[in-house]
Parts: sequence; structure tokens; C-alpha cells
Amino acid sequence: MTTETTPTLEKASGMDTNRKIMLVLVAALIVVIAGMFVWKSAAVNSVEKKLVLVQTERVQERADLIEQARKLDARYDVESLKRFSTPLAWAIRRELMASNLDQIDQYLTELVQMAGFQSAVLASPEDKVIVASDRKKLAEAFSAIYPSEYLQAKEVKVEPSSNGGLRAIIPIMGLSQQLGTLVVEFTSPAYPLK
Repeated sequence: MTTETTPTLEKASGMDTNRKIMLVLVAALIVVIAGMFVWKSAAVNSVEKKLVLVQTERVQERADLIEQARKLDARYDVESLKRFSTPLAWAIRRELMASNLDQIDQYLTELVQMAGFQSAVLASPEDKVIVASDRKKLAEAFSAIYPSEYLQAKEVKVEPSSNGGLRAIIPIMGLSQQLGTLVVEFTSPAYPLK
């Protein structure tokens, strides 16, 4: 009997050993699959974080470039308005010295029809608006529209205006005295930056 039980025990223990090996292999396979899943998830998360970081950097770089472009554009507008103001002052001066206010009125009317120019007001040194692109301003004192210190300006000055545009203060100088002050409101045309 002992001989018969031994082969059965060997078969049973052989089967248990095969099962144990299979279970160990299945467990190892599960651990490897789980490890690969965790590794892949970590790798994907790392790549996604890097991508988000790169996208954030690109958005910031783009915003910085747009801001630089706006600053350069604003500086260009200021310089262009200053350069434009000098010959305009000469033309206004010639007509003021000839007491030709109708011609100045035509200049200012045409000026505000050009892109970006909003309004133009010419005042005498005595704080009186003598020509304006907006006829309603003719009834007002210059100091009711703009700061009265503009009347003492001795050189062209360009500054930001309250509407987000630019304001050019242009003194109209005669040979020995100031003949008047011209104030021009300008808003740069918007250029969409995409």
C-alpha cells in the first residue's frame, strides 16, 4: 500500500507544485502589468506636465511679445504725432498771421476726417476757443475743455488722453509771441494681434 500511495502523493504534490508555479507566474505577470501601468501613467503625466509648462511658457512669451509690440506702436504713434505737429503748426501759423480763420477751420475739419484724429481745438492766448472741429466747443472757454497750462506750452508735447488715445499740445508761435495753442486728440487705429 505504501507503494500505491506514494505515486498519488507524488502526483498530488506535483500538481500542487505546478499550481504554485502557475500562481507565482500569474502573480508576477500581474505585478509586471501593474508596474507597467504605473510606469506608463507616470510617464504620460510627466509628458502632460511638460506640455502644459511649455504651453504656459508659449502663452507668456506671446503675451510679452504683444506687449512689446504695443509699446513700440505707442512710441511710434507719439513720435509720428510730434513730427506731424510741426508742419501743422507752420500752416496754422501762416493762416493765423493772415487772420484767415476760415482756412484754419477747413484744415481742422479735414484733419478730423483722417483715420485716428478725433478732434482739434485752436485757442487764443486769452483762453478763447477760436476754431474747433466740434462747433459746440466754440462757445466754451479753452480752460473749460483742457487744462489752462496748455496755453503756456512753448514746444510740442504729446501725452496720453483720458480716452486712451494721445493728445498733442501744439503751440503756434509768432515772431515774438505765442499766437495760440492747438490741441489735437488722436486715437491710434486698433490692429488685432492674434
